[in-house]
Amino acid sequence: MTGAITEEYLTRAAVFPLDPSPAQERLLRSYCGAARFAHNWALGQVKDNLATRSDERAAGLSEEALTASLSWSAYSLNRVWNAAKEEAAPWWPEVSMHAFRSGVVAAAAGLENFRSSKKGTRKGRPVGFPRFKSRDRSKPAVTFTEINHQGSWFEDSDVLAGRVSPNGHRIRLMLPQSTPDRDVQRRRANLAWIHTTESTRRLVKKVADGTASIQKVTISYVGGRWQASVLVRYLVQPVIQSVVRPRAPGQAGPDTAIGVDAGITHLATLSRPVPGLTDDHGHIANPRVLEKQLDRLAKVDRRLARCQKGSKNRAKVKRRRARLHGTITKTRSLELHRVSNALTNQFDVIAIEDLNVAGMANAKRHLGRALADVSLAELRRQLTYKSPDRGTTLVVVDRFYPSTKTCSSCGAVRAKLPLAVRVFECSICGMSLDRDINAAINIEAESRRLLKAKRQSLHQATSPQDVAGLRPETENADSRTEKTGVPTGTAALAACRAEPRSHATVVV
Repeated sequence: MTGAITEEYLTRAAVFPLDPSPAQERLLRSYCGAARFAHNWALGQVKDNLATRSDERAAGLSEEALTASLSWSAYSLNRVWNAAKEEAAPWWPEVSMHAFRSGVVAAAAGLENFRSSKKGTRKGRPVGFPRFKSRDRSKPAVTFTEINHQGSWFEDSDVLAGRVSPNGHRIRLMLPQSTPDRDVQRRRANLAWIHTTESTRRLVKKVADGTASIQKVTISYVGGRWQASVLVRYLVQPVIQSVVRPRAPGQAGPDTAIGVDAGITHLATLSRPVPGLTDDHGHIANPRVLEKQLDRLAKVDRRLARCQKGSKNRAKVKRRRARLHGTITKTRSLELHRVSNALTNQFDVIAIEDLNVAGMANAKRHLGRALADVSLAELRRQLTYKSPDRGTTLVVVDRFYPSTKTCSSCGAVRAKLPLAVRVFECSICGMSLDRDINAAINIEAESRRLLKAKRQSLHQATSPQDVAGLRPETENADSRTEKTGVPTGTAALAACRAEPRSHATVVV
């Protein structure tokens, strides 16, 4: 049985590692430096305007007599930059205009985040006023925007003709067009195409067919290597219930669900074993990529500390250190992609917990590095954006749901369960089970309950006989029709009463 098919536009980033020539790398670094210069210049103009208005207020001037405020929008800041670039940067013809525009747009985005955070309309942590970018500590990056000519990013003639490039390993680099010297322009024309280590054929085909459009291209220096991040907007047809989907052993039907309990001892524990992904108990091994490279990192750090600042040897060691960190990040990312791909391809419902990773790292300092190495937030991010593409429902269970302290057999809730206790033993039914497996089973059960309640609420909303106030409600305004079956007189009663307050985010 097939589910409903709906068309939807999604935005994703396709990352291609680059292999630029030495001349192209020098040009890219000059672009990144120009973007950093424009970013700092825009912030300086805003700060000077704010300081001038503050001094005038302190002098007793009225609001009408104050200096006009400078708009923080990207459009206004770009106009101010274009009017002052001859004086601020006389070398501007040597660099593409997109480099300066990239820095100004980044400054405007930082200012807007600060403003919305100050007003309380921005989600997440409070954001302070943007800082100036340092040449040594900031990430070199530049963004190019070209929406009208989609095929110009690749071999233009091949794309427009509906053909694919024979190699499919080239992406265009925008060059400055205002250089008067023709010899310089001729030499720079050889730098227009950057070699990519991965093929771009799939993206070229989508652009040629008109099913995908490129919004912008960001070239950055990450992990000791250059990479191009292509922001693509494309049309997808997510299927609510997949037609053909591999099933886990012993499971059948369109509603196969899996509970995922993320941790440190194991990368994740599933509510049941999955061949090829977990061991016989349902554990996914933690690769501990950072821990395996700590000795090499310490050796490189000691060598870097002995180098003189500004020397060529120090620059070489810094590149070596950046590449080592890039290897660690890439290895960890590949492992997480393997896990997230297996889960989204095999199951229709994936249930995870809403963990406060930052709070856990701050509360227990000795766990900070281990939590950073396992990257629990990255696993959730991958599951979040892959689920809509593959017709999988992601259910995020509230962080206050006692998944670890609840018995998966009888539903009794223990008052305390220290982290050092790795086996859950129920004093009521006598069940003994690994605490992570017990938590994964409870997460799966809670996701099924939440999905059932969601379906019932949608059915009641469309039913004309269901009027508000006809059905009794609990003291927490949760209109349940069945009892939980948790014994009274224990800590389970308090957990049962608090359970309706836990909300879940269901991503379809």
